[in-house]
Amino acid sequence: MSICAENITWKAGKKVIVNNVSLRVPRGETVGLLGPNGCGKSSLLRVLAGLRRPDAGRVTLDGQDIARMAKKQLARRVAFVEQHGMTEANMRVRDVVRLGRIPHHSPFSNWSAQDDEAIAAALQRVAMLEKSEQGWLSLSGGERQRVHIARALAQSPSEILLDEPTNHLDIHHQMQLMQLISEPAGNQHCGHSRS
Repeated sequence: MSICAENITWKAGKKVIVNNVSLRVPRGETVGLLGPNGCGKSSLLRVLAGLRRPDAGRVTLDGQDIARMAKKQLARRVAFVEQHGMTEANMRVRDVVRLGRIPHHSPFSNWSAQDDEAIAAALQRVAMLEKSEQGWLSLSGGERQRVHIARALAQSPSEILLDEPTNHLDIHHQMQLMQLISEPAGNQHCGHSRS
């Protein structure tokens, strides 16, 4: 077993958004969260990724409480792709994906051939390698979503959490993404779709 949420409650101010949710995601499984808009799916994913602290309950990875893990250690294990990841910086596509390699480096370590290979492989898997030198602001919404997924893949996590992963993707790329996350890569994927 890898990701486990035990009685998670999370509040925005005094309003309960996630109320006493428990789930277990066995290693290698793909799990989808379904529910109406505004029911807390995105908030739950952020808690599972360690981006928000639950008000009650805990999240564990292979039995280890993520609240006790160093941020860098957690980032090596879990990648999160938001449904609306935005930036106004006109970075090259390759550099956006390169951000996924940061958890594998100390502040003074050099980038390696292994990093370059991970970046190229991630871009290839989402069919964006040919646009690796293009600027972020020139991309369509679907292309940006694919680059965010490539960043998560380049991170080489054991778990990937995707929030509305097919958002902005055309039918061809939606099917490609579904195939990608169903490939046996040893990773967990937990996503939700709009309902």
